[in-house]
Amino acid sequence: MKFLPRERQFWIYQGAAMAFVVMVTLLSALLFGRLDANTLASTLAWMPAYTLAVLGFRWLYLKRRWTDLPMGRLVPVVIGYSSLSGFAVMAAVATMVMPFFWQQISASRADFNTLDFLARNILGNGLQAQLFIGAWAFVYVSAAAAQRAREGELQNLRLQMSLKAAQLSSLANQLNPHFLFNTLNNIRFMIHEDGSRADAMIVALSDLLRYSLESSQHGKARLSQELSVVEAYISIMRTQMEDRLDFRLGVPGSIHSCLFPPMVLQLLLENAIKHGLEQLPRGGMISVVGEDR
Repeated sequence: MKFLPRERQFWIYQGAAMAFVVMVTLLSALLFGRLDANTLASTLAWMPAYTLAVLGFRWLYLKRRWTDLPMGRLVPVVIGYSSLSGFAVMAAVATMVMPFFWQQISASRADFNTLDFLARNILGNGLQAQLFIGAWAFVYVSAAAAQRAREGELQNLRLQMSLKAAQLSSLANQLNPHFLFNTLNNIRFMIHEDGSRADAMIVALSDLLRYSLESSQHGKARLSQELSVVEAYISIMRTQMEDRLDFRLGVPGSIHSCLFPPMVLQLLLENAIKHGLEQLPRGGMISVVGEDR
């Protein structure tokens, strides 16, 4: 985890936040008549110290996985960090600025006490720095949580797309692409010649595709469902082969509840037609027979 973020958007927001804080500080000093060289220098020195403090929070937030903390535990962490870093920031500012203005500061009062002045300056301004750092931290936590939520939604969408792709891939593996192409092509020509037969083919193809997609989510299917798919497939192939395909089904109802791997019967019939009947000039008959033993 890098201490300095590379995201351009982060630095835009950080620059806007510092500009706002500097504006508030200078405006307050101007309204209360304390805008002088010391205040300007302190404000300029405060900017890099403040930036290091908030970057430190960001680094700890990600490095220590404070992202996993519940809000009830995260709030005290943010308050504690902003308190310590606020006083540290003002101590750093005092160290950088006061040596240049120490003579002017010490001569401002006859009873000037160095320790008392430093304590009041660091503690008083530290509370203000604590407020700004804490506000920044809570805004960052909210923004990071919103970003994680968006990333979660994107990941969910990617998973859904992967699932759809897997379903389509499964469909392509279960149904011969040439069969789909020939069926759609026959429907296109039949629409103008025999609308009712074209409609029946569309319904049969729709049932076949729906069952293929649904069955890819299950390991087994009832024989009755497989036989319905077989009838839809045969009705399509009969239209394509016309009188060259004869089909007989002899399966007793007592075994219709038996479980089968999905699309097995359809695959067997497809192979029988492709490698058998289609090679015969006059076609032939395919029989599916079942027995209850």
